[in-house]
Order: sequence, then C-alpha cells, then structure tokens
Amino acid sequence: MSIVANSLSLELILHIPLKSADHSFTLYKIITLPERISPDKFVQYAVDYPYLAVQVSQPGYLPFTETDYNRCVSSSITVCPLDLAIFNKQSLTCAASLFFESPNSQQLCKRNLLFNYRQSTMVQHQNIWIYYFPTPRQLTVHCPGNEASPPRTQVLVDAGLLINASACHVSTEDLRIYPTLRETMQTERDTPHIFTPDKVPIISPHESQKLHEVTIPTLQRLDNLNSRLATSLHTIDIDSLIHVHQSSQSSQTEVRGTQLLLSCLSLLCY
Repeated sequence: MSIVANSLSLELILHIPLKSADHSFTLYKIITLPERISPDKFVQYAVDYPYLAVQVSQPGYLPFTETDYNRCVSSSITVCPLDLAIFNKQSLTCAASLFFESPNSQQLCKRNLLFNYRQSTMVQHQNIWIYYFPTPRQLTVHCPGNEASPPRTQVLVDAGLLINASACHVSTEDLRIYPTLRETMQTERDTPHIFTPDKVPIISPHESQKLHEVTIPTLQRLDNLNSRLATSLHTIDIDSLIHVHQSSQSSQTEVRGTQLLLSCLSLLCY
C-alpha cells in the first residue's frame, strides 16, 4: 500500500495481486537425505536450488534460491514477484529432474559420497516429521490423552515419514521432539503412523561396483588434491571419485609405456 496526499485530499493506493491459472504455483522445499550403498558408505544428492515452484495449470516450474524465497510475502497465500523465466519439463535442473522423476537425474545432479555417516535427522512439516536414521534407532511415541496406554515403540532405520505425531512426545537415543499445541482450543488426536517410501536408486549398477572398490587411500589422494578437509566427515563428488579410481588403475600401464618410450629415445640418441 502507498499513500498520495496533498492539501486537499488523501489517497490510498492498494496493490492487489490477481490470481490466474498460469500464475499459480505449488512451492516445495527440497530436502535430500543420504542413501546407504554399503555398511560404511552413503550417497547424497547435492541439489542446485533449495526450493522448487511447480506450475499448477501446466508442467512448468521455477527454481528458487533462498534469496528468491525471501522476496516472497507469506500470509494465507504466498505471493512472489514473477520476474524469473519459467522452465518447462524439457529443460530440467537437478531439483526438477528429481521432482518429475526423470531417468536422467543421475546425470543432472551432483552426488556426494559420505564415509561413516552417523547424523540423525528429523524435520517437521505441518503434521509430518521427516526422519532419517543411518543406524537402527528405537523410536518412542507417547501422545497426550493416552496416559492409560503404554508408549508406542518401533525400531527405524534409513528414511521415512512419521505422520500425525506433532501433538506427541517423540524420542530416540539421540533426538527428542516435543508436542506442539498452540493457538488452538481443541485438537483431534489422530493415530500416529509411519510411512516408509520405496527406495529410488541413486547410483547405477556400474557406479555401485566402482564405489565398492574405493578405499581410504583413494580418498586420501583426493584430499591431497583438493586440500585436506577440515572435518572428519569426508564428502567427495562421486563423478570425480570414479574418475580418479579409474585413473589409478591405469597408472602402472602408463608408467611402463613411458619407460618404453624413453628406452627407444635412448637408442636413437646413441
């Protein structure tokens, strides 16, 4: 709203956004979680944009950065300035390829290899908790109003969804979440339940075989090339890792070829 005034009048100018079918988007926040490929190795997507706005009327989308998202005004609906180009499904970014389940996601997305990943994750979205446990965790759920019933326990591992548990006490060995009951006079106690999605392959069978052959010395070679990582958790780009691993296997052949060439040159010189 803006105000224009003079000595005789005062005018209020309201800017009201008009909603049309081709200007309506559903905004998604992208959360990537690791996937185990061996007892001590995990692979995780590194997406190019943290948000994705998908057009409602047709298959178009807008990749959003944190800066783009901060320009939006949130209320009952979220209004964002439409000053970005709208992409179609024929021009996919990494985030869009994952959303539209493109078979080219492995080529479009950077993937990181994690060694000995041990960090648990729980992220809330409305009445859903997104969880990830790299090792088995016993989850205990106790909801208010059910004091007569014993707490529910279940052992979970990898990624999944905990649904209708926002009003409950939830705890594991290393995490604890408290119920959220604010700004409401009453609540419906839906039974919490757990959903485990089907796994989508993050690497190809060929890459899986190569990554299983990767050893700590190979990792140390990359550390020396890229300067030693500051933390003990090693994060390596998979494509670079496979390339270095293949190069190391052929290095002895290249050395023998160089020695043979030098021998031939020495014969010519003498």
